[in-house]
Amino acid sequence: MVTPAPSDPVKHARDTPELRRALEQTCAARGLSPVDARLIHRYSNAVYLLPAESAVARIAGGSLERAQTAHTVTAWLVEQGVPATAPLADAPPVAVDASSVVSFWTYYPQPDYALPPTSVHLAYILRRLHAVDQLPVPLEAWQPLTSLSAALRDPAAAANLSDEDHSWLLGYVEAVKARVLALDSPLGQGIIHGDAWTGNLLWDTAAGPDATVLGDWDWVAYGPREVDLVPTWHAAIRYGRGMPWARDFAEVYGYDLATWDGFPTLLAMRDLVQLTGPLRRAADRPEFASALRQRLDGIRSGDTGAVWRAL
Repeated sequence: MVTPAPSDPVKHARDTPELRRALEQTCAARGLSPVDARLIHRYSNAVYLLPAESAVARIAGGSLERAQTAHTVTAWLVEQGVPATAPLADAPPVAVDASSVVSFWTYYPQPDYALPPTSVHLAYILRRLHAVDQLPVPLEAWQPLTSLSAALRDPAAAANLSDEDHSWLLGYVEAVKARVLALDSPLGQGIIHGDAWTGNLLWDTAAGPDATVLGDWDWVAYGPREVDLVPTWHAAIRYGRGMPWARDFAEVYGYDLATWDGFPTLLAMRDLVQLTGPLRRAADRPEFASALRQRLDGIRSGDTGAVWRAL
């Protein structure tokens, strides 16, 4: 993985006493050592490296039940040969409070010399995932924009918007939700990751020089498979990857999402998904506030082709 610049607000994030306390308490509950723990990622969740355990701890919003489902499903997927990040077998998730939970995962060291994984790596994993037809536990039915809706109801996050922007977003989110739920799914329903973009891929050097695994299973669900495809086309448009990024994905996965008449609706949904992180973090760093403003202005103006700043 390319070493991020020191200004990277996600991989060079600020630690906080609250995060550190949650880490130490939950490590103690599972008999894990937090000695020399280091915050290595903070955006929609916080990820600590636990060097003494060759593991990482993820502090994320959500329910304990959902985290337990992710733990069970990913452990089973790994057994089935699907390239998913492996949870620590003897360390199930721990609730921090009613709205946040810590889960523990195998650490995948990232080579300093490697380029980031590509859409081809993602397509290979999603093709494997979407072929799974049996599961060890029932999955919740996927619902669109649940994370953004929760952020808009959170007073701390909503304070990062003007009253007018907040009111407009509430209405627009509901309108896009209705459009998404009215779509027919040519690929059918099954297990989906729920946030399948290349930023959630890690190199798995122990499995081979070109092997990757897919992480961040917070939103695993039962839903239309197109949901896992749209982030690739969105990245091609909004983050400057270009159409070869999407075409290469389609060639490996075996389906061109852009040929479907529901494509614009899913792109509009993915635009909104990309507001959630900077909305929650806009008060922390100017980079997040700037990204929120750029994205929201683009959505409100109806500009569907502008390239956005990545975080």
